[in-house]
Amino acid sequence: MKKIAAGLCVALLASTASATIITDNFEVDSSANYTIRDDSNSPSGDGTADSTATFAYDYVAAGIPLAPRSTVGDVGGLRMTANDTAGQADHITAFHNTALSDPTSTKRLLVDIYMGVTGTSGTTELAHVGIGADGTDFNSIFTPIAGDGHFLAMTGEGGSSSDFRHFVEGTPVNSGDSSYLNNLHTTNATGDTYQEIFPSGSWDFPGSPGNGWVTLEIFAAAGAVRYSLDSGSGMVPIIITPLQDDLGLVSLGYTDPFTSVAAPFQSMFVIYDNLEVTPEPASLSLLAFGAIAVMRRRR
Repeated sequence: MKKIAAGLCVALLASTASATIITDNFEVDSSANYTIRDDSNSPSGDGTADSTATFAYDYVAAGIPLAPRSTVGDVGGLRMTANDTAGQADHITAFHNTALSDPTSTKRLLVDIYMGVTGTSGTTELAHVGIGADGTDFNSIFTPIAGDGHFLAMTGEGGSSSDFRHFVEGTPVNSGDSSYLNNLHTTNATGDTYQEIFPSGSWDFPGSPGNGWVTLEIFAAAGAVRYSLDSGSGMVPIIITPLQDDLGLVSLGYTDPFTSVAAPFQSMFVIYDNLEVTPEPASLSLLAFGAIAVMRRRR
């Protein structure tokens, strides 16, 4: 039964929608389509930006393999860094200027993510992707807690007790909440679900996506939102939570909320590629959440 449910989820990932709301493969400089919020221009910032957002970054030339949903020749991505100067916490979020609308419709966001990690655990740097934001402040799950809508933040190397943590309308959801679909409902990368997605022997940091591509899906249906991660071996749902607001803006970001850094700190980064947001038929949303229910019962 577990294999059937997993196969259904993979089929959902591969399905196509009748229209596309947002699409960006970052092959050209698309920065005009985004609003950047960082420490220099956000209400929760310290007044000084210590981060970068590089659009149309040639990551293949930098030695990073092609993103899983890219075709040969598509080499561009959005590269972000934070805490570029030792000892300064920093946050950066890029909000796509196209606002999602129609609260009754089902929407699906897909984006490929590569988190570059040098050294061992403890970088404290997190990538985060979300929907439903107002775009006035950067996203952060640690002090200063900031942002709007829904987003998922994750570390690349499992160096935090909150390696996978989601945010609901102003509040980070703590470890132990039933929305974390693993044996202990934990946000730590040691949880069985995370270890299954990023297994030992295949990933530099078991349970975490560091130094490899992963595709994140955010599936927002009436009354619920689901985050799923696909590392190439089958998509495994990890979170389902009541949906508060699926309107507003899509966000891509990176943050280091602590002043401590792991040398060489300038080697930590995230690359986003193949951002896509599509509407989905209501019948598809019922299948998607039904598949999750089956998988959860099996666990």
